[in-house]
Amino acid sequence: MQTGDPQALRFFNREASVTTNDGQRCALSEADFRDLNAGNYWHNREDPSTWLCAATVSKTAGKFRAVLSRAQIIELCAQTLNLTANKLESSLDWNANYMAFHDGMSVEETHVLPREYHTGT
Repeated sequence: MQTGDPQALRFFNREASVTTNDGQRCALSEADFRDLNAGNYWHNREDPSTWLCAATVSKTAGKFRAVLSRAQIIELCAQTLNLTANKLESSLDWNANYMAFHDGMSVEETHVLPREYHTGT
């Protein structure tokens, strides 16, 4: 599918959510889905592009870093994109390696959510 294809909006799992330790439900919004879809693409419902994976994690971390752990951010994004956490991690690693090669930086500098990432939780 092409970047911004409106049909792809239906691929996002709107039931995806995680709960903080104090019981707050965290989920992405319809506006988030539209923003993510506008600049990224899906190969099919079970195969989002690595760019979409990275953008989703970046947006989610930006919204919820104060209340979610790294593992919870990954879980929320994996659910949202219809992936396992391992598949999402693999996509993030691929994207970071590609960007490091392309931009002449280290993988750690280009990874959207390094494993050493610390949140507010």
